[in-house]
Amino acid sequence: MRKLTAAVLTACMVLPLAACSSGKDYSAAADEAESTIFTMGTVFSIRLLGDDADSMLKSTESVLYDENDLISWREDGSVISDFNSSHTADISQISDLIEMAQQVNEDSEGAFDITVLPLTKVWGFDKIGDADFDINSLTVPDQADIDSALAHVGMDKLQIDPDAGTMSAQDPDVQVELGAIGKGYAIQKAMDSIRQSDLSGALISAGSSIAVYGTKQDGTYFNIGLRDPRGEEDDTIAMLSVTDCSISSSGDYEHYFEQDGKRYHHIIDPETGYPADSGLMQTTIICDDGALADALSTACMVLGLDKGMALANKYKVGAIFIDTDKNVWYNSNDVLGSMDFSGEDQGYKLCEYN
Repeated sequence: MRKLTAAVLTACMVLPLAACSSGKDYSAAADEAESTIFTMGTVFSIRLLGDDADSMLKSTESVLYDENDLISWREDGSVISDFNSSHTADISQISDLIEMAQQVNEDSEGAFDITVLPLTKVWGFDKIGDADFDINSLTVPDQADIDSALAHVGMDKLQIDPDAGTMSAQDPDVQVELGAIGKGYAIQKAMDSIRQSDLSGALISAGSSIAVYGTKQDGTYFNIGLRDPRGEEDDTIAMLSVTDCSISSSGDYEHYFEQDGKRYHHIIDPETGYPADSGLMQTTIICDDGALADALSTACMVLGLDKGMALANKYKVGAIFIDTDKNVWYNSNDVLGSMDFSGEDQGYKLCEYN
């Protein structure tokens, strides 16, 4: 988000990405259905291919709306809204999501944390998505306010009982938000339904979170543009040719303001209370689960190159990190095989991380 620009192009590259390919034999389809909806504070683009496209479109939209109603902290009556108001909630419907967040939090040594909402509010980034929000009106908050918010941040402050399906907190100022994992989760739920249909291909994008299934109508893979973190919104430095996978990117370029010559972006380091300053401009994760891709891309942005790559390799996912020196690091031959790199003219250098 923030993050990744998707470009589904007419030209194609049939390059394998073993970590994401299911090995299915897809046939080209004649029918196509597309829509754009707004939910979870962002725009979702849906493209469905195959005989079932028209009938599946409304169903896919409904899944995305339903997941917003279930997990958005802004939505009255959602699981997370209920928790934030009463400090306890029935999480049985999203226990898989909470357990994943808990595991990534542990594996990242706290770099990924769903309790950062007090910090997000102190910085003013909670207003992202509001119609009248002007990010340039934000300023660096007082240290005292940051320290006060930090006192209520940390997943160790949550009491999660997966057997009972409950989550609670004794501290009434602990606040949860799933923005760093929710879009990928919603897309994953929609893709689960799509896989049970007669569709031959699908792409769902929420800007920073993308999932693809099957192939385009000519039988080739989908092409996803990797955004230039120092270019315009539609500028890319590589194309990824992929099928049956989720892609999530985090970066310092979509939601940020500048003060005294320094960039302050919306991805908060739960340890310092400040926007992540790890030497990375962008992190991209490629795997078979949208929620996991979201969580890991955020965690790796906070952790930096070495610790982030170690985390990506622990989960055996594809990773592309761009550092502030414009080095584009990738972690596997599968990632390299899917990529058509074009960033040399913008000063980027492709590097293998090992």
